[in-house]
Amino acid sequence: MTRGAARLVVRLVVGLVVLLVLSACSGGGGDDAADTAATTVRGDRTTMSIAASGVSANDLCEGAVAARDGSTVQDPELIETSGIATSSVNDGVIWAHNDSGGAPAASAIGPGGDDLGSFTLEGAEASDWEDMALVDLSIPDHPRHSLYLADIGDNLSARDSVTIYEAEEPRPRADASDGEIPVTRTISATYVDGPRDAETLLADPATGDLFIISKEWLGAPAGLYRISGAAVDGDTVEMERVAEPPLPAGELATGGAISSDGSLIAIRTYGQVLLWDRRPDQTVAEALTGEPCQAPGPAESQGEAIAFTSDGRGYVTISEGANPAINRFTLS
Repeated sequence: MTRGAARLVVRLVVGLVVLLVLSACSGGGGDDAADTAATTVRGDRTTMSIAASGVSANDLCEGAVAARDGSTVQDPELIETSGIATSSVNDGVIWAHNDSGGAPAASAIGPGGDDLGSFTLEGAEASDWEDMALVDLSIPDHPRHSLYLADIGDNLSARDSVTIYEAEEPRPRADASDGEIPVTRTISATYVDGPRDAETLLADPATGDLFIISKEWLGAPAGLYRISGAAVDGDTVEMERVAEPPLPAGELATGGAISSDGSLIAIRTYGQVLLWDRRPDQTVAEALTGEPCQAPGPAESQGEAIAFTSDGRGYVTISEGANPAINRFTLS
């Protein structure tokens, strides 16, 4: 048995024991994701146990309040922030990247907005990076803390393919020195129904699957397109259209996120923050066929970026522009 296979067996045994213990303690439980202590989610690579945060979409929609700390992005190069992700291993760090025309780099923002340096992805190109995600994956033979950068912007809906880059999350330095990080996986993707403009990337921490949500300017339903977590470096894959998230009329998807435990999904538009619960037995596509609730959101001049906090009890948004505000919304 290989070392990777042995680790997988241990994880599966531990996960089974945890589930049996929780089942005995819960007496059957309910269907509400907020009441779920652990779960397994279907995927075509493997399944893994994920622990729910105990926070529901409705909790955040009704109870999230703005944290008025006045922090702003200090990095002078981050003037078109299009995607962000929050770190679970670098305390208080927010990763961000620029829109089209920017360098192929992820920049680290400190808890107070301070500049912690920029990390270029070696060999990557930046045609039109629009969103990013950060996932702690416990899948064998896979980087544990993975940054995903989505080169998916296509204003004219004319690109032959789009690209997702994956890199292991680096450790930013207090002196804000820049660095380089290797790309661990590059995936080229096409849409099953033709080119689409898109600004939203979702990464499922339970399966490793990636999802792109199209930005439909002419009123057509937004499409949710899936890339299997089994895609390997150098693959060109055709994305299947697996759902049509019910966005409010006239709203365009400009960014999205899945919480670190997989139980909450966010899609933001220029004017709204929309949240969905994801039950233990649901795929991302199944969860996004339900109706969302609207959470509090800031008035941003060009709001495209959103990420859940690492503890799942809130979310962060940042607008484009020089020194934009870091808008945090959390449960009190």
